[in-house]
Amino acid sequence: MPTVGHPSALSPAYPRIELTLPDGWVAEPGGDALLRAVHGRGGDLAPELTAYVHTSREASTDDLVDDLAGQAHGREEGEAEETFTVEIGEREWTGLNVSWIEDGEPVYLVHLITTLAAGEVTQLVRLTGRIAGPDSEQDYEEVQGILETVQLDPMGGGA
Repeated sequence: MPTVGHPSALSPAYPRIELTLPDGWVAEPGGDALLRAVHGRGGDLAPELTAYVHTSREASTDDLVDDLAGQAHGREEGEAEETFTVEIGEREWTGLNVSWIEDGEPVYLVHLITTLAAGEVTQLVRLTGRIAGPDSEQDYEEVQGILETVQLDPMGGGA
């Protein structure tokens, strides 16, 4: 009878992910995310950052981008922009911006994705910034600045 466990070749340990938060931001319990940080002003329109790891034998950045682009479907003025590539900390990240109008206010999601080889599987690390409301332009710049501080340390020091 086989034994399964975590971590293992099919369920590797998650990478260490760090973001540097400016004054006014606070870390919150992650829930289903590995980490979550929000602007301390609170409320539904406060900017938020989350980090996730998607693990699969056949994980692909393109598949995840397609899923994330779908967030705009069926929403008022929903739009998924073309992907872009950015290098942060000597690691290449694929970026995707998604937006729509909700309750009369703009909502923007900024996704950054990078791939890690991990045992017999691939881990897709996804950082997501959510910006909404009348301060979106200023908040977008702040979220982008935080995302550019990401430090990623794969378990085992690999890829």
